[in-house]
Amino acid sequence: MAQAMSVETILNMQARAAVEEPSIMGSEHVADVSGEGDVPAAKRARSQTSASPEPAEDPCGEEFFAAYDDLSVHLLMLHDQSRVGAYVAGVRANRASIEGKVVLDVGAGSGVLSMLAAKHGGAQRVYAVEAAAGMARLAASLVERNGLSDVVRVIEGRLEDVMLPEKVDVIISEWMGFYLLHESMLGSVITAREKWLKDDGLLLPSSANIWAAVLEGEEFHREVEVLSDIHGLDFSSLAPTAVAGRCKQPSIEDVGGNRLLTNPLLVASLDLRTVTSTNLHALDKELSFVALRAGRAAGVCLWFDVNFIEPLKSSVPCVILSTAPGVPLTHWKQTVVYFGSFPCIEAGDELPLRLLLRQSTDNPRQYDISVET
Repeated sequence: MAQAMSVETILNMQARAAVEEPSIMGSEHVADVSGEGDVPAAKRARSQTSASPEPAEDPCGEEFFAAYDDLSVHLLMLHDQSRVGAYVAGVRANRASIEGKVVLDVGAGSGVLSMLAAKHGGAQRVYAVEAAAGMARLAASLVERNGLSDVVRVIEGRLEDVMLPEKVDVIISEWMGFYLLHESMLGSVITAREKWLKDDGLLLPSSANIWAAVLEGEEFHREVEVLSDIHGLDFSSLAPTAVAGRCKQPSIEDVGGNRLLTNPLLVASLDLRTVTSTNLHALDKELSFVALRAGRAAGVCLWFDVNFIEPLKSSVPCVILSTAPGVPLTHWKQTVVYFGSFPCIEAGDELPLRLLLRQSTDNPRQYDISVET
């Protein structure tokens, strides 16, 4: 089919995020990530990779945790009403499993989830583990301010290093990054589960999904097209470098639902009770999208959702935190991997592609993302 062939030609360039520039560009130009200007450093997508990259920082080193000593990061998350509201709803929906029980908060930050477990879940004890020293002190002061010091104990240190006095009944954590896996905090939750959670314990959230859809990028396309006529002057020779800059790494954007050209497809589904760190080294998925309308296919949009209800507990109301296009915006927004060109497609065209998310060998807290056929 002619249109599908056009799409495959573009995808065969192996449009890559944070790995390399598309081969047709041949440029070392480095540009900022679109849509990240208001995102603190600790929440940003993978940093740029140049021809001669600097040595990767220790993924478990002080720089990573120091980034979370920045209050602006936590204010961003506290102001995310969808995020906080979903955790409140998840705690209240699972109160029967939390009340009078022992809770562990992995990466407690400001302590908000620990205090929610105490106040709205009725937990008997909560261990709030936070590796960033300044934030741990702040969390302790906020716990005291809210009159919960008799329930919530803030422990400064990395989850992998701390020793708790007992096993816990519940683990709560907000470990999700862009496209779910950025920052690789899920590994710490898995460690906590294996080391401290009772056999019949509860995880909040309990499962997670990654979704993908093909989208258009008309604004991006216009930015490229306009270069051919700037008040009668031709700057089109700059287009390959401009496009390369946008395709070099993921773009964190507020993607409206009207930009999607296909229905979403499931990339991965993770059961937090059974997933292992080995399962997270690489996610490799063959996807076959079908265009719902005509348009220019610009890239792949990624997002996630998490569920706070375990599958077998059908009596508990469903609580889902979604970061999908078109739902109330969260601080995660959506992640876009651009192809590097804009093939025209028609309704009904098939768009087969392979999506690969591989944990970086330089820094396991980051992922390399590639799209290819």
